[in-house]
Amino acid sequence: MWNRKRSVTLSIVVCFIFVGILTAALFLGPWFVKTWFTVYRGWAENGEAMNNMLTLFVACFYPCAAFAYATLYSLIKLLFNIKKDEIFINSNVKYLRRISWCCFAVAVITLIGGVFYLPFLFVAVAAAFVGLMLRIVKNVMQNAVAISEENELTI
Repeated sequence: MWNRKRSVTLSIVVCFIFVGILTAALFLGPWFVKTWFTVYRGWAENGEAMNNMLTLFVACFYPCAAFAYATLYSLIKLLFNIKKDEIFINSNVKYLRRISWCCFAVAVITLIGGVFYLPFLFVAVAAAFVGLMLRIVKNVMQNAVAISEENELTI
């Protein structure tokens, strides 16, 4: 039977899968970009446009990957706290804050990249929106922690 603990465990497993995917993308990303633009877009393999695209990919993806690792680390720590039934604690607020700032950093990086490659603007908007939602969840969690601490003092 499916329950909350199994759901959290599944989320942790998926986060570790994403760590693996991100690590593979660090090594295979340039090859994938080159293959995509030569096979599906018809670009010359060693042309100027391809070199510019690879430069843009490296300039945007690798800094974003650092923030993605920080996000996955924080998500995993948050999920382990939830699994231990430690929900309304300050460290979870800290993790949500860190994740939201990582989203905003990715939004800035891809916004700059969007000047050169339009689809990055969509990534920037999505990352900023997720960052905003996480800030709201963080604020709710922070207030819940304050109420929880206040209730502990009154008992």
